[in-house]
Amino acid sequence: MTRAALILAVLALECGPALAQGPPDDVAPLACVRPARARELFFEKGLVPPIRAMRQASDLSNAEAIDIQLCWFRGELVYDVTLLGRDGPVTHRLVSAATGTPLGQRPKP
Repeated sequence: MTRAALILAVLALECGPALAQGPPDDVAPLACVRPARARELFFEKGLVPPIRAMRQASDLSNAEAIDIQLCWFRGELVYDVTLLGRDGPVTHRLVSAATGTPLGQRPKP
């Protein structure tokens, strides 16, 4: 295991899945916030309601949204939506917390 892969594995253990969509040389970690801080940021920044982000990701992926986390990604607040596919696989989709616009599907870690 390379040093970079080891660092990403440690980040994944500390703050959940840590890969975002992009080519291998463009991998950036997600820095997810705790629920109490997420509530504060929601009101401070006027973010899109999490249920709206879950519906957007669910409709786009034809999957059921089963979890959501507020995270920092490249200086922007995003929702990391966990989805359960109709045929069984679990995937993740990033949604802008400011606009509700889906950013893309994350590759498997």
